[in-house]
Amino acid sequence: MLGISTDDVKTLTRFAESLKLPFPLLADEGGKVAAAYGVKGILFTDRATFVIDPAGTIRKVLTGKDALDPTGSLAACPSRKQPI
Repeated sequence: MLGISTDDVKTLTRFAESLKLPFPLLADEGGKVAAAYGVKGILFTDRATFVIDPAGTIRKVLTGKDALDPTGSLAACPSRKQPI
């Protein structure tokens, strides 16, 4: 599991520490990853969760409020047996 945001490293560090996230975050400040996955908007990046299997195939995409709730992505991830 990896979180990616277009925020800068300092902002992401504070965010991760405040929530005690159990996974790493990647600062995509230039938006290259967001653009590659089609979620980079003009003024901001759309919230999305991608479940990608070990072969690199996207198995599920959740957007909007569904991307905030880990239930759907965990259900689509066969390697995760227990919720976070």
